[in-house]
Amino acid sequence: MSFSFEVQKDPIYGTYGEFTIGAEENRVRAQFLLTKMKPGSEGSWENALADQMVPWREVLNIEEMTFDELIQRDLDDSRVVHELIVPYLLGESGDFARFFPPILAVIAPKKAEKTGIMPYYPVPRNQKEEAVSFGDFFDFEKTVIAGQVSPLGIIKYNRSKTAFIIVDGQHRAMAVLALHRQINKSWDGNNYAGFYNHLVLTESAIKNIELPVCVVFFPDIHEGNEICKQKGITLQAVCGEIFVVVNKKAKQVSRSRELLLDDEDLAARMMRETLSVLKDRDESNVSVARIYSFAYGDAVSTEVVAGQLEYTSAVALHKMHAAVAFGIPDAFKLDQTKNVADGRRTLNSKRPAAILKGTKLQKWSSLSRRSGRYHPAEEVEEAVKLLAKILDAVMLPFFDSFRPFAVHNAEMRALRTRLLEPNLRADPIQRKCYSLLFEGSGVRKVFEEHKQRLSDREDRLREEDIGDYVRNQLSDAEEASSRLKQYKDEIEQRRAARLFNIDYNSFFSTEGNEPERKELLDCAKWIYETISTQAFQLGYLMAVHSVVELMLNYSSTEYDLRIPIVEFVSSMYLTALNTYFSSDSEVEHRTLKGFVKEERARVFDPNKPSLRGLLAQSVKNLDASQWAFFRYAILEIVHSKHAYQALLKKLDTASDPSIADAYRQELPNLIKMIIDLREEQYVESAVKTSLNSTEFQQEISLLEARLKGEGKSQIEIEQNLKEEKDSKETEVKEKCKQNIFASLGEFANADNILNRLR
Repeated sequence: MSFSFEVQKDPIYGTYGEFTIGAEENRVRAQFLLTKMKPGSEGSWENALADQMVPWREVLNIEEMTFDELIQRDLDDSRVVHELIVPYLLGESGDFARFFPPILAVIAPKKAEKTGIMPYYPVPRNQKEEAVSFGDFFDFEKTVIAGQVSPLGIIKYNRSKTAFIIVDGQHRAMAVLALHRQINKSWDGNNYAGFYNHLVLTESAIKNIELPVCVVFFPDIHEGNEICKQKGITLQAVCGEIFVVVNKKAKQVSRSRELLLDDEDLAARMMRETLSVLKDRDESNVSVARIYSFAYGDAVSTEVVAGQLEYTSAVALHKMHAAVAFGIPDAFKLDQTKNVADGRRTLNSKRPAAILKGTKLQKWSSLSRRSGRYHPAEEVEEAVKLLAKILDAVMLPFFDSFRPFAVHNAEMRALRTRLLEPNLRADPIQRKCYSLLFEGSGVRKVFEEHKQRLSDREDRLREEDIGDYVRNQLSDAEEASSRLKQYKDEIEQRRAARLFNIDYNSFFSTEGNEPERKELLDCAKWIYETISTQAFQLGYLMAVHSVVELMLNYSSTEYDLRIPIVEFVSSMYLTALNTYFSSDSEVEHRTLKGFVKEERARVFDPNKPSLRGLLAQSVKNLDASQWAFFRYAILEIVHSKHAYQALLKKLDTASDPSIADAYRQELPNLIKMIIDLREEQYVESAVKTSLNSTEFQQEISLLEARLKGEGKSQIEIEQNLKEEKDSKETEVKEKCKQNIFASLGEFANADNILNRLR
């Protein structure tokens, strides 16, 4: 006797249809069932579907997330309850319901070993024109009526093995799911239940609420389809494609989220490669960069990550990858700078082909940045890894080991460890702080909007009883916000103290030293707010690669020879920068002494004599287009009297002396170009800006009018005006010299610098 146990599957009923997605050569079929979900406790198939239509955050653990799986905006529970459920679905009085347009969800197989979805369905079986089965996961069949295939269909799905990935309408779906969970009391300790627990519902209040659902699956994307595998067509990829298509005319998707979804742009893929490396790091080294220091959500996409604990962004990484792998040749020449912060100058298809020389991809004579879908998937993946390393070899050590970043990383790691202690994890406010600090900038944006909605609602209801829910939620939000600010202030204090070798406990516990505290924090602030700009980070990256190109004499070099040169220059410059940003003494001070009092500590303060002050003489606002200045500034710093000995030591102890020799051979040319940049680009620019300023032009006009009134001849007037301009030029040049001297400790010429480097 034998027994056969069939897997339990739940039905979904509706009408079916079909469409296609993707470009001609990558087009795949999409079949769908138009159906509905309902909140309620009746146990109907519509109720069961509502129970399964969970947000992405419940399908995929954030700790296991890859960046190819970030396919949606962050879910805003505050918006769901305050804008969709109460005023819209239920109405302020809770007496009526309204209609939502359909949501779009993809049915996908869950991973067995961890959270998330598998890239392919299993090979279909029992496949016929009117039916197909994907094993234990789900079945689809068209209903046959009177011998004819009808437009009706059924999907039968396994609750434990399938997930519904909502690619459009997650806020609408969450509104219905929240009502369903509230009426069934099935939140089961969910972290977001607090947003909805104030809702008092009855079956009659929700009985007419239905949400149309379009359930989609892709019958050709299965384990047996080698063509899909070769082309890199996966369920995650098509989910992202649908998301982009349906959102083109909807609420604008942030630039960073667009890049996380863009498979055509190789620079975007390289950015995701770098973010994935950061995401997958182990916990052994406390001071290395981690993903929570990178803004990759909707909140930060500006050119300056200022006032935040994140110090760079997905957008910045994308811009850097585009510049270094697709920048035009002139961008790497110190004397012919072209702005690679402008995307129009990062479409050079010849550069990636030159970089890939010597690899199995050297067959390409060119590689377009927008060709991510037009080559075999495995070749694109290989190209992305190889090209991403050109940036990663420079920027990952920089984010890990550049002293200001390493200090910040260590302090953030220490705070994260504290917040993971059981007694703090048990406190809802502390748990919220952990989420706001370490689970992405998008989470913080949602929190701030929630707090604002509560505050607005409190204002509207001020004349009435605002209710315990609003009062308690607002109180909790304000407490979390206050505690978050305390943590942020503490991080800024601790990293400032550590950066300048100040004893944190003694210094910040001393009464009456508020002016010294402000001086310390201001000094650290200018450093952190400068090194967190796209301009500085792009400038550092291009400093390394411009020198590498100089050493290669702008010729094509095989990949395996290029990478060691990139790594050597990167390591040498990072060591020199760390020497510059370190005290000459290991003594830890209890008062404001030592490195913090040196002029070089204010190298990026535009209000003090400094290199940043030099730039401020001609440019007031700092944006990504100023990266070339920071390339120049970094080259000045690493060869300066404060750092050159560290650079020399790296040259003298190089594991490959031929690379060190190549650098030494280019030193005369390199130093000459640095000095030329100083004089011709930045000093002359400061002079021109000053002479052409409105204030000075007014002074000249007043002087000319006064001289005419005194009866001076035209020759005398012109001579006086020339003397005034010459005097102004001398004054400006002297200020430039002071700015350079303050940060570099000297106003050295090319011979001075070269003599000590020989």
